[in-house]
Amino acid sequence: MGKNLSVICDAVVNQAMNFILEHLDEEITVDDVARHCGYSRYHLMRMFKEHTDEAIYHFMKRLRLERSAWRLKVEKEKSITEIGVNYGYSSSNFATAFKKHLNMSPIDYRKKSEQIVQQSSFSHGISLDELERTENLITIEWLDDFLVVYERKKGNYHNMSQEWCAFIKKYEKLASSDTLYVDCTIDDPSITDENSCMYELCQTISPDHPALKENTSIFTHSFQGGKYAVYHFRGFPQFLFMVYQEIFCRWLSRTGNQIDERPIFDIYRNVRSDG
Repeated sequence: MGKNLSVICDAVVNQAMNFILEHLDEEITVDDVARHCGYSRYHLMRMFKEHTDEAIYHFMKRLRLERSAWRLKVEKEKSITEIGVNYGYSSSNFATAFKKHLNMSPIDYRKKSEQIVQQSSFSHGISLDELERTENLITIEWLDDFLVVYERKKGNYHNMSQEWCAFIKKYEKLASSDTLYVDCTIDDPSITDENSCMYELCQTISPDHPALKENTSIFTHSFQGGKYAVYHFRGFPQFLFMVYQEIFCRWLSRTGNQIDERPIFDIYRNVRSDG
């Protein structure tokens, strides 16, 4: 198990996280999350802290601020005030909370976002200017909904190759010739502490697979289909971080495309022990 890695293995805590992630840009409270999960506020708070080592209120606040930082980087056409309001902050409160959490003002973060990306340990010394223009590698496609078995983890993305090997071995009996392996990186490690990033390792499964009724400890969720920008990547996954940053920092604003709140994910066509 990698350094500082934790597995979010409690069904109720995962349910709470799913609800928060789906409603992050809405004015939900801890009470709303507790009602959704069918637990009292205090019981849920205790369970959440026990399994994540983070208070649920702090988790919600941190995610809103870190998602707002990501939006500052991605949605250059939107004002700082507008982005703050989208995550429940007034103009003055947003600047104060943002600086307290990220150690710089929203305006400075927007100006320095590409520099911060290129200084990340995940850049591997590659600059955004060195990447091939994404227009050559992106297609716009319609994807169907699909169901996955998943494990949600919190740790450093640098450890993902070892985690993938363990995950594939654990669920190999559920795999078939049609199985796809999918990862969903929830946090941006140039914003979130790189040892506390959440991600999901997933493999596709048929909704009527008998194991889903026989084993209630298997967690599943659906990825929503629809219109996606698909980047066709060949190479080692450690270089995907900079590919994503090229899409976020430049391709979206250059092409006028906008993203919604659906998660971003990778489909691995070839998973090997070397990554």
